[in-house]
Amino acid sequence: MKRLITLFFLLNVQLLYSQSPCDNYWLNFEDTLCLSHLIIDTTAYPQNIWQIGRPQKPSFDSAYSFPNALITDTLNFYPANNNSVFIIRNTAALGDLYGCRMFQGLYNVQTDSLHDYGRIEFSPDNGTTWVDLINDTIYNAFIWESQKPVLTGNSNGWKYFDVILADIGSVFNVQFGDTLLFRFSFTSDSIPDNFGGLMYDNFYFFQFIEGISEIHFKPVKSAIYPNPSTDIFTLEFDNPVSDQFELAVYDIHSKLILKRQNITENQVVIDASAFQPGIYIYKLTNIKAKKRCWGKFITTK
Repeated sequence: MKRLITLFFLLNVQLLYSQSPCDNYWLNFEDTLCLSHLIIDTTAYPQNIWQIGRPQKPSFDSAYSFPNALITDTLNFYPANNNSVFIIRNTAALGDLYGCRMFQGLYNVQTDSLHDYGRIEFSPDNGTTWVDLINDTIYNAFIWESQKPVLTGNSNGWKYFDVILADIGSVFNVQFGDTLLFRFSFTSDSIPDNFGGLMYDNFYFFQFIEGISEIHFKPVKSAIYPNPSTDIFTLEFDNPVSDQFELAVYDIHSKLILKRQNITENQVVIDASAFQPGIYIYKLTNIKAKKRCWGKFITTK
């Protein structure tokens, strides 16, 4: 599992350092570059136990990338009756309006199952509205490329997560320059426990831009498998009335690699045997019905 996690992150490293600082960025908690995006509010939450540092608790004692993680107290077990919050603040850019934003990271959890737990929420309007990023069933604006995080119980080590915020500009009417917030909370009940709590490491934000469009699209659910793969991928998507879709595949630098039109089935096979190893973005679009879906796949050799 750790080998697969490492593969995802290594494939993204080359992209990270080819972009302007703090546009597409990594929070690894070892340096201060782009750390201004992170807010640990001890005013609204005077008992806030989120800290950046080296984990030093029994069986909860190592960051994913040494030495630091963002953790519910580096030394002490989490207390009872606690509600702690940190926020990551981004400014809406072209990718949020005319493409998609990707969010990746790692988490490690050790809590009393169900009673003590974490949450990840998204706000498209600077905190007026909050949407449960993991459990949302209303907006369908979030595509989980990995398994959804389970922020309670025991993860038995570091787990990777990867979510695409697809067409949030259309779904939430986001405008260029709006403040987008990600809120991470941890809540414990009234019963004290000797557990490590929750920690995160290596947050990564990346926006993909595929062209300017004034059309507001309705999101369509899709899935691609196997992923990663060396050559053949099967892409399935919701198309119950056989609408006509166009498929476009881009490399991570927004270069068009493949285009296919007049797709009326709910499944399409992508032969990536001629692709270079790396990360690719697919987009399925129906202009007439104003429907679209995004996704990501990884080719290996």
